[in-house]
Amino acid sequence: MQRRLPSLLLALFAALSLQAVQAAPGELVMLAPLDQTMPVVRFQNGVLAGGIVKDLGDALAQRLGRRAVYLSVDVYGVTPALTSGKADAMCYVSPSWIDGDYDWSVPMLPDAEMVVAQANAPHLNSLKDLRDQPTGTVAGYRYPRIEQVLGRRFARVDAPNMQANLQNMLTAKTAYTMASENILNYMQRMHPQLKLRAELVFFSYKAQCAFSRKASLPFAEASRAIDGLLHDGVVDQILARYR
Repeated sequence: MQRRLPSLLLALFAALSLQAVQAAPGELVMLAPLDQTMPVVRFQNGVLAGGIVKDLGDALAQRLGRRAVYLSVDVYGVTPALTSGKADAMCYVSPSWIDGDYDWSVPMLPDAEMVVAQANAPHLNSLKDLRDQPTGTVAGYRYPRIEQVLGRRFARVDAPNMQANLQNMLTAKTAYTMASENILNYMQRMHPQLKLRAELVFFSYKAQCAFSRKASLPFAEASRAIDGLLHDGVVDQILARYR
């Protein structure tokens, strides 16, 4: 049960938080999702060190004449960071994934949601075949299409991030897991011995960037910068590094 703090304390905490999260002049604060894995993000000692999110954030900041700063957050930290203005933006996200009211870039990062299987797992003809099957998921993630089909028979096995989710499958804790097509393709290329199988693609999309309504820069400026990255082929070059 959540305890209510006196209004004076709430006001004090809000003021302290506002002072602590203001971006320094010339910085672009981007969120780095701890729940993801390569090729989306690569962390080293908890700090974003590579992946599509970093490459795109660096390119966007350079186009804006700023310095990219990355704030590492888990699933539950995304909405507070963006709505409060603690972060300016988050890329590789879709409007249905997160709560809050944001300014959205154009769709630009193609990917797909899919079911991944162990090599020896029974084949699935449809999502209905996942009924009561322990299925790897990420804690805090929403899977509306799966929930719509399976309802209470969606047997989630939550892990803290995508990497742990895949590890659960490789150690036979689960036979199936939810993952993105880009993650599967990267894993198959880097670790062919894992013998992961693409089972069912159930939603194709193009991910976007969400910008805080309290961002340190006007959204129109950020949108123009992203349009420029797309027009100049920079986004395609970034994606090609991980294919």
